[in-house]
Amino acid sequence: MAPLQGEMTLSFLGRIADRYGLTVRSLLSSVTEVAGQQGVVRALQGDSEVFLNAAARERVAALCRVPQVGLRRALPAWTREEPLGPSKERPAARLYNGVETVAAWGPACPGCVAARTGRVAPARVYLAAHQRVCPRHRCWLMSVPGNGSRVVELAGCPEVVQAQADHRRLLRRSPVAGSAFEVAEAVTAWWWAQEWPEERLWPMRLDAAMPAGEDPRRWRILARDLITYPETVALATLLASPAWRLRVAADGGGHLPYRLADVPCVPGELGHHLRRPWLTERLAGCTHGALFAWTYQCIRTEGGSGDDEQRLWQVPLALRPRPLADVLAGYQRRQTAGTEGLPAQKRLRGHSVHAEGAFAAGLAHARTYAAQHGHLATQRDTRVGSFALGKWVHNQQAHALVLPEEKAAALKEVDPWWNIPWSV
Repeated sequence: MAPLQGEMTLSFLGRIADRYGLTVRSLLSSVTEVAGQQGVVRALQGDSEVFLNAAARERVAALCRVPQVGLRRALPAWTREEPLGPSKERPAARLYNGVETVAAWGPACPGCVAARTGRVAPARVYLAAHQRVCPRHRCWLMSVPGNGSRVVELAGCPEVVQAQADHRRLLRRSPVAGSAFEVAEAVTAWWWAQEWPEERLWPMRLDAAMPAGEDPRRWRILARDLITYPETVALATLLASPAWRLRVAADGGGHLPYRLADVPCVPGELGHHLRRPWLTERLAGCTHGALFAWTYQCIRTEGGSGDDEQRLWQVPLALRPRPLADVLAGYQRRQTAGTEGLPAQKRLRGHSVHAEGAFAAGLAHARTYAAQHGHLATQRDTRVGSFALGKWVHNQQAHALVLPEEKAAALKEVDPWWNIPWSV
């Protein structure tokens, strides 16, 4: 049995186990068993991947009758890690779960798998952002965190199929296409979270792609990347254009912006390019977020040329799209809160208890100062009691582009002009 190109190692083992009438866990136990002892570490879950050491890989190659070179060429994780057993000569396997350790994956198109193997069997493959659509069978290959995968028909969403063709064309033509797509993905994810009433196309696309019997609220969480994909590709195409970046830098007039309205071509061109005239006004007042941070750096680096290009494409951790696993876990927590009480909430990635407490303390002092003086235009040595408020405010200003949205909004509520780009 040969693997599919780009297939996950555990998926390939699962198809082998199916041929032998075994479960994948039983197959792993057999592959790693020596003298009655098994070398499988960690639990098997719906989104797991397995890494094998050299001895275990030799056994699998003999079992499926495929040379090691063929397995190494087809399976991206085949030689990624060498799990340690009691000895180097003893077979060992280690299971990993979750988005932190397993790269982006999804289901292989069932039609393509059947044509390739002659059997109808589920398989999982590693999928980059430009590989989520099967153009032949017109379906979206969606991974569901913790639960497996789903194949979504795109008969009612032809623009999603076309967007992948545009995305691949962009990757061939532009050396910064991948970075531009990451920035655009952060922008459209923020836009998705706003739920603006003027947005009509996304709700229509959401309904057209929703499988029968799916919970609409859960589907809205799972379908974020699918629904926003055409606009993400269109925005990435615009951001990747060197001429556009030079235009943005020139439109700033040599001054760093306080809001996107200070660079009129950005909200104006996005509204025109994405065919949403109302978007121009919505974006004009933005003083924070991934799009504002990109525009700010584009002006600061004069179009992101030379050594400054890397800084232009860095998306701060706080501004990246929230992992669907976290959003889905929050939804499931709310669903069970009514009958079982609210379970302990998982801390978001990139957040720490100490940092959150320090910010809350500083914000309380900032409110006190603003209530007395009407602003937060402090000198660096300004103090409120024993608290060094001036230093705290200047630190927030220095890291304003990487602040989480809720922190920036809290400071803006205290003083709308807390982070002006000119000297006080």
